[in-house]
Amino acid sequence: MKTQLSTAILLGLFVGAGAGCSNDDAGPRPPESGDAFLTVVGETSVFMENGWQQAVIVRYHDGEDNPLAGEVDFAIGGSGGGATLSAPSAITNRDGEATVNVNAGATGQAAFSVEAVAEYATPVSWRIAVRANEPTGPLDPKGTFRVASQFDLVSGLPGTVGQVTNTFIDMTDSPYDPATFFLDQAVNAISDSTTRALINGARPALDAIVNDVIRSASPTIVTDLLEVGNNFGQVARKFGTQSTLTVTAAAEGFASSHTLTHIVFTVDGQSSQFLLSDLGMTNVAAPNVGYQQTDDRTDIATHQFPLSYGSVLMVALEEVIIPLVDPSATDLNSFFANLINCDAVGAEISDYLPFGSPSLYAGACRLGLGYATNYIEGRIRSLDSSALLLNVSGNARPMDTNTDRKIDILQNGTWTGSMTYANQPVTLGASTFRGDRMTTPN
Repeated sequence: MKTQLSTAILLGLFVGAGAGCSNDDAGPRPPESGDAFLTVVGETSVFMENGWQQAVIVRYHDGEDNPLAGEVDFAIGGSGGGATLSAPSAITNRDGEATVNVNAGATGQAAFSVEAVAEYATPVSWRIAVRANEPTGPLDPKGTFRVASQFDLVSGLPGTVGQVTNTFIDMTDSPYDPATFFLDQAVNAISDSTTRALINGARPALDAIVNDVIRSASPTIVTDLLEVGNNFGQVARKFGTQSTLTVTAAAEGFASSHTLTHIVFTVDGQSSQFLLSDLGMTNVAAPNVGYQQTDDRTDIATHQFPLSYGSVLMVALEEVIIPLVDPSATDLNSFFANLINCDAVGAEISDYLPFGSPSLYAGACRLGLGYATNYIEGRIRSLDSSALLLNVSGNARPMDTNTDRKIDILQNGTWTGSMTYANQPVTLGASTFRGDRMTTPN
């Protein structure tokens, strides 16, 4: 246990709170009854044209999202119109992913499914639509698309952000934690130096006594703190956005503007979406973005979005993560207050020490919880003191789903680029998007 809070919370966000390290060393384990799941990677609705090939990927994992080793079987359901699979099965890789290619028939339209099956897991499937390739002119991209994106920061974040350690883990990593952690904060809240010295002189025996009190009142406190840290890791490693991409005619070809409107957080497969305006922010616009279009490929030129990432992460913590662990808590301070019974702690310290009243120590306990809250929140919000820029360019496969030669879907979109903090960039991990033509204004 560190008596001073080391730089707080966020690396656990970006590198997953240390979860899964043992799996990386040992590799995926075999599945067991009751703990195997299949999850489609990417889109479940796939649009193709005659002669196209499209990879479909499924992830085999346990209930804690750790990869599983095994074989996944694939099969076409319904009338495939000459469609074939590159193989009837695939072995999972180190990430638990299994991949086969779907080859569309040479002629005619078709609608069918592809199903994936693995031991102990519920099957999953994709809906495949194949459109006859009968072009009557170039595809028209003009219009506005609603773009859903997923950004992967698993490789870490630059500079100061990348050096921050996970405070929630720090609260649980010593023999008498979390008591030691919160006692440190409570002692710091006592202004009288003599009292502080006397309390510190009674430690670590006092830590053990207080720890028994805390754990008796909150038997799940350690698992609750770890769950918050791990969920925080999920949110910051992979966060989503919703945006609008408007494509217009230009002197030579096309131009576009891209506006970020929503942030999306996903924890254990459950997504929560927030308007930037609800976060006290304005929509972030990137005007005059280069755009190139062919019938087979859409290219979106490099552009950037400045993000108030500290403010974004505070919303994730207080609006999504904490309520999942403690539905009665409304913020970090109330979460701590629900975990720690300061009256019981104050009474126990007063019984053990020959000086000071229960109310003195209970008050110091509450002040200590407030100090811990303020420090953690301050470290998160300090990220907004330097510009954090999302720099991306994208490409996708355009699809005309109703044969009017207008692009309806930007499919299999991939963003490449970097996240830059205080002028220090780090390359993004695999980041994806899908765009759907909007029929009404946003």
